[in-house]
Amino acid sequence: MSIAVRVLNRGKELQGVFEDDEERSLFTYCCLAPDTTVRWGVNEYLETIFNSKQAFQLLREMEQLPEEDFTPVLRQLRSAARYVHHRSGYLYFIGD
Repeated sequence: MSIAVRVLNRGKELQGVFEDDEERSLFTYCCLAPDTTVRWGVNEYLETIFNSKQAFQLLREMEQLPEEDFTPVLRQLRSAARYVHHRSGYLYFIGD
């Protein structure tokens, strides 16, 4: 299974795309998270969309992760969440 992420602007136009790495660090970070987190809502088989408020919550959750635990794909996710939060866009997770 793999998760892809599309970064959309306010008009839902595509601004960027990235996929999980071979180690599945995005899958692990999202799908195995506690059920009290926003990232727990990402489904490995379905599509999930976060709006700018949910992206902000994701950023708050990511602040709890030590910097040395950030893989390149988690850095991409953090950057995408910042973009979405500041530009009122969307994070579109696509499960496979």
